[in-house]
Amino acid sequence: MSIEEIVDIIWQDNPPATVRSQVQICVSAVRRALAEVGMREALKTHHFGYSLTLGPGMRDIDQFAALVADARTSCDSGDIAQSVQKYRSALSLWRGPALSGLDSDPFRRKAVLLNEERFTILEECFDLELIQGRERTLIRELVTYVAENPLREKLRGQLMLALYRVGQRTDALQVYREGRSQMVRELGLEPSEELRRLEKEILNDAPTLALGTSITPAKHIVPRQLPPQLTYFTGRDEQVRQLGAALTGIASPGHQATHAVNLFGQGGVGKTSLAVHVAYELMQEHFPDGQLYYDLHGSQPAPVAPARVLDHFLRVLGVPPPGIPHGVDERAAMFRSCVAGRRMLLVLDDAADEDQIQPLLPGGQQCAVIVTSRTPQTGLPSLQKVRLDVLTVQDAVELLERIVGDNRVGADSAAATSLVRSVEGLPLALSIVGARLAAAPNRTVSTMAQRLHDDRRSLDELVHGSQSVRSSIASAYRGLPERLRNLLSLLSLFDMETIPGWMAGVVLEVGPREALDLMDEAAACQLLLPVGVEPTNDPHYRFHNLTRLFLRETASRFAPERSQEVVRRVVGAWLSLVEQAHRQLYGGNFTLVRGESPRWEPPAVLARQVLADPLHWMDVERSGLLAAVGHAAAYGFDELCWELAINLVTLFEARFYRDDWRESHETALEMVMRTGNVRGEAALRCSLGSLYITQRRIDRAKPQLEKALPLFEGLRDSDGTALTLRNLALCLHIQGAFDEALDAYRRAAELFLVVGDPIGQAHVWVNMAKVYTISGSSQTAERLLTDALRICDEVGNPRVRSQVLFQLGMLDVGQGQPERAMGRLLTALPIVREQADQVGEGYVRRGLGSAQLAQGNLAEAERCFQSALALATTAGSAQDTALARLSLAEVYLRQNRRPRAVALLKQALPVFQQYGDEGAESKALSLLAPCS
Repeated sequence: MSIEEIVDIIWQDNPPATVRSQVQICVSAVRRALAEVGMREALKTHHFGYSLTLGPGMRDIDQFAALVADARTSCDSGDIAQSVQKYRSALSLWRGPALSGLDSDPFRRKAVLLNEERFTILEECFDLELIQGRERTLIRELVTYVAENPLREKLRGQLMLALYRVGQRTDALQVYREGRSQMVRELGLEPSEELRRLEKEILNDAPTLALGTSITPAKHIVPRQLPPQLTYFTGRDEQVRQLGAALTGIASPGHQATHAVNLFGQGGVGKTSLAVHVAYELMQEHFPDGQLYYDLHGSQPAPVAPARVLDHFLRVLGVPPPGIPHGVDERAAMFRSCVAGRRMLLVLDDAADEDQIQPLLPGGQQCAVIVTSRTPQTGLPSLQKVRLDVLTVQDAVELLERIVGDNRVGADSAAATSLVRSVEGLPLALSIVGARLAAAPNRTVSTMAQRLHDDRRSLDELVHGSQSVRSSIASAYRGLPERLRNLLSLLSLFDMETIPGWMAGVVLEVGPREALDLMDEAAACQLLLPVGVEPTNDPHYRFHNLTRLFLRETASRFAPERSQEVVRRVVGAWLSLVEQAHRQLYGGNFTLVRGESPRWEPPAVLARQVLADPLHWMDVERSGLLAAVGHAAAYGFDELCWELAINLVTLFEARFYRDDWRESHETALEMVMRTGNVRGEAALRCSLGSLYITQRRIDRAKPQLEKALPLFEGLRDSDGTALTLRNLALCLHIQGAFDEALDAYRRAAELFLVVGDPIGQAHVWVNMAKVYTISGSSQTAERLLTDALRICDEVGNPRVRSQVLFQLGMLDVGQGQPERAMGRLLTALPIVREQADQVGEGYVRRGLGSAQLAQGNLAEAERCFQSALALATTAGSAQDTALARLSLAEVYLRQNRRPRAVALLKQALPVFQQYGDEGAESKALSLLAPCS
């Protein structure tokens, strides 16, 4: 409980000024009392307040519930004597009214529920003792309880039956008259139909009142048991239509005639509200013979036994208690007989499983059934399954407006939308928030939204009266096997948009098939939500935000070492998979600096999924990979952090994710700087240099590279030194210092040769060829590019191969061989398209446009340049967009479409000036000059 909840419970609206210190004094006193019985550690302090952890059976209410469950089990098996003994043992635990002496609204509300439960159990016990024929011994006890609770009709009816059976018919009728008089006087209501019928049967000396006599239910009874209809029901139009059609339609051939629907979904999603709403809509026209309702408590530790539900239904339908059979099968048969031919609707709320539901289903086609449950009841094919999800943002805001008022919500619509998103449209959470706002007219929607945005307090805020989101989630969580609880708690440590199924295997160290079975089991319980199968054929899941917050609280039970080890394994798994993707794309561990992080060897089936389309796999898992970098940093795993960030550059480059590149590297760099990881610092600075080079921000690139080079040299890391020299050469190249650039390129190429990195060599040769092309040494450029192409073919690196083919094509265009250029570029095109490399495709399209332009094919050139422009714009590359505009402007000028050409050139020129591309700037100016 939070401190605020404790204060509200004890002092309500009038806390003293020293309230926090008084709470601490009370907590200390409780700890001392617990210490005396060896339970000092049971009371724990948290950031949100305090928690008291008790083992099973340590609360008297738990002992009571266990004995009651045993009593009901004995009753269901026909052992009435044993059942009565258990009921009496349970009732003996009570020493008076619940929570007496505690003057607090929350305690009073809880006391009402507990006392109601006590009397319900007492009445169940009296029913069985009346079946045993113990009327004489019960009368004194019944007289006392009726005097104390004169408005409990069940007790009054039991006293009437007991008096009648011992020959006191007049006294039995007097008990009825006294009860009726008091009900009319105090409530303005007549007694229930069941109590009035009992009076008539006593007046008529009905044989049905004799012990053990079988009774046929009265046909005129029309039960109306639905809970009150909600005032604030909102949305769900499609589900209302779907349920209405299923419950009132004609049964299809070959299917059970009963119209039955299983409405399932996570706790708090509004299943009961929808079921009751639909029931009220249909009751008059379609189900005039009555509506039965029962809360089966399937999400609670002790679901209600079918025999007990049937006992209730049979009584409601007019079967006197002595005529109700003992066995569940016999009761089910009698129930089906009672409802046969009647147009009735049953609402079985919060069902546990098929075994609980099956005996409660009617047999005739006139009846319809709505079963609500958290899990789909797949074992009952007669039930049409309807999954209920959270509300849409629009419907959720409307629900708030209905509860709180249009004016308050409308006055701060942005905050209302933010609030709805923070609870992800969960109706229970919205109902609680709405009720709290309605009860506090001076509190704004914005204030409540801000409180819910604090993850540490969100669940504490979502409590109102007996409603609690935390309790709703806990009821589902408690019923899971321990292994599944552990998995969900540990998965909650990872803030990921979606969780791939294979992560369960890493967390629990099990195989992929068992991992997916566990994830599906969690999804069936609605604590984990499936989000479909990605194109990689790997199922993905996600937590509802409030579920994740609850599970994270439960994860605090694990020792820090266990949580750290799980995170280490998971991040190591991501790293291993990304490395395999890089190797597939590059033909080996080329152009990479490697560290000493522990890897996790993925199952063969997962590796095949990655290798089938590595770039696509990384793109699909992008959010998870970025989150893994953050988790490695948060848990202090510096080596894993920088290695994973560096490996992700393969994706960042290909998909132009420059913000991800920068943010992931800044996170990792801060981590390695804090831990003094020199190799990690050098690798990240070298990679950041590459990022800034792609942006032509040499002013930012060179400082990073100049810091990285001596670090690599000090470590004698030739791989890192070669990469850094290559990047420094690129800086010199862009700045126009071609001779110095060539020297640096040659040094980098020599080192790549030494460390056995042929792709690194090929990449350097491509850049050297660009320098030689500019300086007019086309033959040298072609030789270098031909050697680079040979290496790519030998190693099997399609990505760099496409880049080499593009450079060869552009060289051909410059040498007046556009036909030859077309051949090379058309070879490169399917490579970049297969890899969904939009940046690379943009380059190739621009190259094809240049080849078409050189041949005088203006229409084809225009199409190619338009395509290149669209791809560059989509990729978000300002420089490539400007180059495409420059090329397109050249076509327009040849077509005498000067206004369009000038507009494109004026858009492109500032970009060239910003990035220092003097060659492109000069060409743009030369094209503009004749137009001015």
